Amino acid sequence: MFTAAFPCGPWQANCYLIGPESGPACVVVDPGMEAAAVVEQLLTEYGRRPEAIVLSHGHLDHVADAARLADAWEVPVWLHPADRELLSDPVAGLGEDLRPLVSSLIGVDRLVEPAQVEDLADEQELDLAGLRWRIRHAPGHRPGCVIAMVEGPDHRIAFTGDVIFAGSIGRTDLPGGDPVTMRQTLEQVVLPLPDELVLLPGHGPITTMRQERRGNPYLQPGSAWS
Repeated sequence: MFTAAFPCGPWQANCYLIGPESGPACVVVDPGMEAAAVVEQLLTEYGRRPEAIVLSHGHLDHVADAARLADAWEVPVWLHPADRELLSDPVAGLGEDLRPLVSSLIGVDRLVEPAQVEDLADEQELDLAGLRWRIRHAPGHRPGCVIAMVEGPDHRIAFTGDVIFAGSIGRTDLPGGDPVTMRQTLEQVVLPLPDELVLLPGHGPITTMRQERRGNPYLQPGSAWS
């Protein structure tokens, strides 16, 4: 399986490219602020062509360059509908007091929605770039958060966005965040994931479900979140 990853933008959100070992097809996951140029460079370097863009949720640091890339390559953007408003109104996911910051970071306080937007749903199965994807709705950080799993005979990975990180979880104090919902997601969606699953989070290093089950304080019995 082909994968490439890099952190982008002032909040260092992880952007990923993933595809089969051979052939040009790939999927871009979470192209946030300042991601487009690096994505284009990697596509050229590896001889790849995107067939879709998958978004873990709608926050600006994960979606800012999605429309630019999707429209240039004429491919769809896949996102849970609960976060679709953020494709055009990033301030709605951050709070009105951060409007000046958004404007200073990207030059505008509104975005243009991609030409093609497709809905992600819980337990949805997709074939994107020749890979089998399974989606789990995982709200709490944002209503539209998903965990996107890619499964095959020799690999099993999950793009977790800002649901779970190595040693931590996504914050719940921004608009749309909810600690009770996050607790339910951790219990009902995250903890049942298999130990061998490799987790590719929205920020920070790659980890595994086994490692997080053992050491992530938010997943331990008796914690405030379990």
